[in-house]
Amino acid sequence: MKTTLFFLAFICTLNLFAQEEGAIRGTIYDMEMNNEPLLFADVQIKDTKFKTQTNFRGNFEISNIEPGNYILKVTFLGYESHEIPVEVTAHNTVEVIQGLQAKTLSLSDVSFTDNGTLQNQETALTSIK
Repeated sequence: MKTTLFFLAFICTLNLFAQEEGAIRGTIYDMEMNNEPLLFADVQIKDTKFKTQTNFRGNFEISNIEPGNYILKVTFLGYESHEIPVEVTAHNTVEVIQGLQAKTLSLSDVSFTDNGTLQNQETALTSIK
């Protein structure tokens, strides 16, 4: 009987410690496509091991986070990344809604150089056949 009581008290104590954590959940939208959900965007808490991706509805959730101040980094290939400061508190879930815009490149960012790849035009023409 004492062993059963001890085991039951141990299990209840573990649940109390697990409740001292918080969570972050949210939705990431594609601002280029009329706020459609952005699929498979990377969401991570900077300088930690916590990382996830958005689902087909643009939703994500990161749980079991110690209370504190963090920076949530949202990235997607071809889009501007966003860093969002969040404060995680015990027993609470932080809601984040963020839209991402596509990266823009100007022609001044791109350089064109001639490396002399077409030195002999006859060779180039015969190899195109």
